[in-house]
Amino acid sequence: MKYVSKVINSMLMLTVLVSLTACGAKSKKLDDYDMLSDTSGLELDQSQAPTMVFIRPGAPTLSAYDRFIIDTVHVSYSDPTMKELDPEQVGEMQQYFRDAMIKELRDAGYEIGTRSQAKTMRISFTLSGLKAPSAKGNVAAIGAGMIVGLPMLLSVSVGEVTVEAVFREALTNRIDAVAVNRAQGSRLLKKKPWSTWADVEGSFDNWAEGIRESIDKAHGR
Repeated sequence: MKYVSKVINSMLMLTVLVSLTACGAKSKKLDDYDMLSDTSGLELDQSQAPTMVFIRPGAPTLSAYDRFIIDTVHVSYSDPTMKELDPEQVGEMQQYFRDAMIKELRDAGYEIGTRSQAKTMRISFTLSGLKAPSAKGNVAAIGAGMIVGLPMLLSVSVGEVTVEAVFREALTNRIDAVAVNRAQGSRLLKKKPWSTWADVEGSFDNWAEGIRESIDKAHGR
């Protein structure tokens, strides 16, 4: 079962929908989050809480764009616990997110490029607050639950990630919107409870799908 969270309002502005799976991820309140992007000239839309959404008044809708640049995904190590993660795994997550975004848009028929030109939007992502559960711990919890015959609703560890997304008009590099969402996996039994990155990957898939759906909607598809 899915619920859809509006990340950016649609009143003649940029619109992005992030589809979050109720049984797979949920948004968390962003306490004491320090913005990484310049939000000068943008207005905070309080109605989108717990997602933080900043919008430039009068920004064009997604219908103005049919070509996209997906930047290399960056990682912020401001959270000390991030330094404990395996750099190779973090790198794989960066590539996974970018690949998921590019594939979603290409499969829908949109052009992906690297050069700024008319009708091109540049989308940039920064990850922070990455947390991956222990695969061994999850497997042990599942095994224990099977032995005693108890459901695993509260036994499986979850992953977390904060994504800050910046949407720019490519030619001028003008920032039209910034959205920040912190996603936490569900404690319900997952298809891949042994995977330390299952929740994080699911969040990335939802972002990619939600953005593509919004672009489709803006183009009347």
